[in-house]
Amino acid sequence: MGTEGVIENVMPFRFEWKDESKRAICYIAEGTWNWRDYHQVVRAAAFTLLDAQPGVHSVIDLRSSTRTGLPAGAVAHVRSFGRITQVNLSGRAAVIGVDSAHWAELGLSADGSLITADGMVRFVESEAELERLLNRWAG
Repeated sequence: MGTEGVIENVMPFRFEWKDESKRAICYIAEGTWNWRDYHQVVRAAAFTLLDAQPGVHSVIDLRSSTRTGLPAGAVAHVRSFGRITQVNLSGRAAVIGVDSAHWAELGLSADGSLITADGMVRFVESEAELERLLNRWAG
């Protein structure tokens, strides 16, 4: 059977635990995505979070995104990254994969952070910086 007419069901976002400790849940962009795709995966992950211990941090990983920038409305949506949508979330979110040249236009402080109603969002430039941040939050 050929592949003509076959449509691949590729989700632009997926979620997985950062590691076995389940201290952070990662929302990973793959390809072209929009804000609806992001919020859809956050809602889907809520069921996974039910079995976690309180204090789970969110990691938004945009390194595999094929977008050249964030979709329209980024300033408002970035504030939702740390939103506590499930009781076990901490309100802290880390974002990796956004060039620091764009941080100021998102309303971030010089260190890449943004205080939100539920906690804070922190943008990082590397996996090593992400690990240090998660370790500090676990501390």
